[in-house]
Amino acid sequence: MSLLSQPLDGTHAGLAPVLQLYALSSAIVILTMYGLGVLTAKKRAEKKVVINAEDVKVNSGAKVSDEEHPEVLRVKRAHLNAMENALPFFVIGFLYALTEPSVLMAKVLFFTFIGVRLFHAAFYVNAKQPFRTASFAVGAVVNLVMLAQVLRDVIPALF
Repeated sequence: MSLLSQPLDGTHAGLAPVLQLYALSSAIVILTMYGLGVLTAKKRAEKKVVINAEDVKVNSGAKVSDEEHPEVLRVKRAHLNAMENALPFFVIGFLYALTEPSVLMAKVLFFTFIGVRLFHAAFYVNAKQPFRTASFAVGAVVNLVMLAQVLRDVIPALF
């Protein structure tokens, strides 16, 4: 099978089904990060505390402070964690897609990662343990499973 093959739905020629799934999954992960960025701005506006003096112009009634409000910091930490976990997914997921796995297995892994990362963001913002840690762990396992498949395909080719 070639990376350039028939699409899942027959309407978009060019990408193999697994690469289409990867592209969709990556887009959802990116949208999640944008959502957390917007939530950070919303929390700042609600708390009326900004870090940069010029931001008072667009946040009426806000005061300048050297420290973020704790609720803003919580959302920023969730956002940072999402970015830290997205980068390995983008690289490992792409390499995994190049190994030409079954569409079913790719769906399971990609959609599991998306689901647990969405749950992780919600659990982080709402301070829900042990669910936050569990969702993080499942996402890490998904990346490790994909990485193992990549290594399984690459190492024999080197020797």
